Amino acid sequence: MMRNGLFFLLLFCGGNGFAQNVIVEESLTETRCENKTHMTTHYKETKTILNEQGADHAHFLCSCNKQERLTSFRGQVTDASGKVIRKIKESELQRTEYSQYLAVDDYKMYFTYTPPVYPVTITYEWTVDSHDDLIEFPPFCPQSDYKVAVKKATYQLTVPKDMTVCRKTQNIQKDISVTSDEKERQVFSLELTDLPAIQQERFGRSLRERIPLAFFVPQDFQYYKTEGSLDSWNSYGKWLYSLMDGRDALPETLKAEVHQMTDGLKTDREKVERLYQYLGKTTRYVAVFLGIGGLQPALAKDVFKSGYGDCKGLSNFMHALLKEVGITSYYTTISTKNRHLFHDFASVGQMNHAVLQVPFPGDTLWLECTNPLLPMGYVHEDIAGHDAVLITPDGGKLVTLPCYADSANFMGSSMKIQIDNQGKATMEMRQVAKLQQYESVLPLLYMGQDDRKRVLQETLSIPQMEIGEIEVKGNDKELQINVPSLKSQRYATISGQRMFIPVCPFHKGYGMSKDDRERTENIYVTTGYQDKDEIVIALPEGYTIEAMPKDGMIDTSFGKYSYRLKVDKDGRQVTIRYRLLLKSGIYDKAQYHEFVTFINQVASGYAQKIVLKKNSKST
Repeated sequence: MMRNGLFFLLLFCGGNGFAQNVIVEESLTETRCENKTHMTTHYKETKTILNEQGADHAHFLCSCNKQERLTSFRGQVTDASGKVIRKIKESELQRTEYSQYLAVDDYKMYFTYTPPVYPVTITYEWTVDSHDDLIEFPPFCPQSDYKVAVKKATYQLTVPKDMTVCRKTQNIQKDISVTSDEKERQVFSLELTDLPAIQQERFGRSLRERIPLAFFVPQDFQYYKTEGSLDSWNSYGKWLYSLMDGRDALPETLKAEVHQMTDGLKTDREKVERLYQYLGKTTRYVAVFLGIGGLQPALAKDVFKSGYGDCKGLSNFMHALLKEVGITSYYTTISTKNRHLFHDFASVGQMNHAVLQVPFPGDTLWLECTNPLLPMGYVHEDIAGHDAVLITPDGGKLVTLPCYADSANFMGSSMKIQIDNQGKATMEMRQVAKLQQYESVLPLLYMGQDDRKRVLQETLSIPQMEIGEIEVKGNDKELQINVPSLKSQRYATISGQRMFIPVCPFHKGYGMSKDDRERTENIYVTTGYQDKDEIVIALPEGYTIEAMPKDGMIDTSFGKYSYRLKVDKDGRQVTIRYRLLLKSGIYDKAQYHEFVTFINQVASGYAQKIVLKKNSKST
């Protein structure tokens, strides 16, 4: 046994040339469903932790609630020789109900373990009993992280013979086995062996899209005393719509206030904007995981009364406000993590968020009701381009949210720099950001001066920077940043008779390190953008230009990049203009080195310097 285990360890640690931190020796998930309202699941996980980087996998964590209880647990730790060095009892588990959220009935049972040596093998075995929340069965997910290899993973689901189970696999070539046991119950089985560790790659797909997964749901379910079907997204939508029936009623006093706010406005769009502003001013986001498994929105009147709600409650409240003024809107479920939904497989677990669609002819609005800082109708980066399900009276309808054009995600930066003959600089800076570049700097609008200065220190490549007041102004289209006073005690470097002046203080840390490993993933650039920079440098007295960068332009399938330098007729001022357009898209992995070269060429362009030479008469 030890020789075979050692061979496997060597095979996975060195034989394939890839690094890993953990080997899953055995992963077992056995679920037995008795009926539509009761199931038990037995888990067993045996992992070898190879090094400190894998130490987090030594911990145990089980999420529970009133419907899901941990009924048994045991653990054991062995060293590399197979000697038991620790046994873990159920009484040693700790329970926490701490949550950043206000209203949850979840709690966690956990055990924290720090291995004294490496490698170390840990086995956890536990059982969870579930009642009244059987809207989906536990998934098959043998790999939970990068650099985790799997020796053997087994999944088994047993259900009554008359229960129809919908299933979906991802990145699994084997078929799910379907057999019957001695009581004629259906048994769904799947086993995978010798899965190599997955390595993280820049500009690759998310881990969730790369790992092997299998999902199982009951086609017809009973959930918190409600009944529904998951045979399609349409059926899912009908069930969720039924949960919302009657929950959009508003108090009479609020109805009167809504009409007072909107009746004098000319267009429906103006009414939506006014009510969206009202939502932002009168409510705040608080996650609420209560009520039919956390899937049913809070009553609109309760959100109004309390002044808070989660994505479900706030979206339903906004829907109710719009309904009162005769404007149609649709509650929409979406994932902020998964860009794509399985079109042929409906399940609740694929989504974690809710937004609101307002369909105008030729101009559909998407309202993010949890963040009033965002402009009305702005599709933020966590949902842009994501699949979603409209919840309509006729059922669920799959849609895809729009993405903005790459060139529209814009950042324009300008800086005036005055250099003295000691290399010191006084500067003033302006920036304008739009759409997803707007989103990246939006927090500046609500920061104090100290935090704004800290952010600027991290984003500008200016040594010994002294920052004055930072002005930030924003509207629903753009964010403007104005810094009238910036100073640097050594912006330029002096060496002998020469002074070296950086031409671009923006884009600190731009560039990518080379990776000689064989690329396994295509290149995914999910968000494209456009940068335009203009830097005007006033040169110091007593120096003349000895050398300066030549104009450059790069045009590739990944994007376009150019820079131009112009000296005024007196030779005392240099103007530098940069233009960069990075294009979103999926590119073949064979182009990766070409992609890295392009990014580093851009970085090299930003990193160039002007060389000045001291005049002989000034020596």
